[in-house]
Amino acid sequence: MIRVRFPDTPVIFTYILFGTNILVFLIDSALGWLGVGYQGVGYLTLLGMKNNQAIIQGQLWRFLSPLFLHGGLLHLGFNSYFLYVFGRQVERLYGSTRFLIIYLLSGITGTLFSFLFSQQNSIGASGALFGLMGAWVALLYQNRKLLANTNRHLRSILMVIGINLMIGLSPGIDNWGHLGGLVGGLILGWMITPRYQVRASMPGEATLEDQREPVNMLPGTVLFALGLCAAIFGAILLRR
Repeated sequence: MIRVRFPDTPVIFTYILFGTNILVFLIDSALGWLGVGYQGVGYLTLLGMKNNQAIIQGQLWRFLSPLFLHGGLLHLGFNSYFLYVFGRQVERLYGSTRFLIIYLLSGITGTLFSFLFSQQNSIGASGALFGLMGAWVALLYQNRKLLANTNRHLRSILMVIGINLMIGLSPGIDNWGHLGGLVGGLILGWMITPRYQVRASMPGEATLEDQREPVNMLPGTVLFALGLCAAIFGAILLRR
């Protein structure tokens, strides 16, 4: 029996994002406690949450900043746990650079969907986390002839996605952000997913090696980013 190993990619940005979310939450909570905010809501949340009118007025950073803001310990804890469990696996499979690109761009896509289809203010990393799941689906499907038990893994991930989308139907949850992040991660993941081949490394052991050169993922990333920018400005014009 041959033992097949995935590339030994170090996990970097999962932990950086994990720590950043906690740090931002602590700072924002302290500001709210000190009265630097409004009715207990911290200044960072007021400045960075997805707010349609503020975006229309030109505050475009609000497409990105909600990804680092959370509305309480439960919200932060759930997203942190999700990032820790799924983020490490997706970062190992995609590599750190592609992982960060997927996280940020799919998160922005989630905010765009929320901007288009919801009037409610919103914060949270959930759109980016759904994007990671979408990218994972793309990777498993494109490498299904090589990886073992892909159908089982795909069913498990799709079940997690379905359950979380059902939970997102509850009042106060921005399910449009979830759906947008999922769509963004699936499309971008499909365009830049690793294409694995088996390479023998030692007797009885083989390594999965990504045959897609880093330069080959650039056109897909740029195309997606340009399309996202065009969609953002089109949405703002539509909302005015």
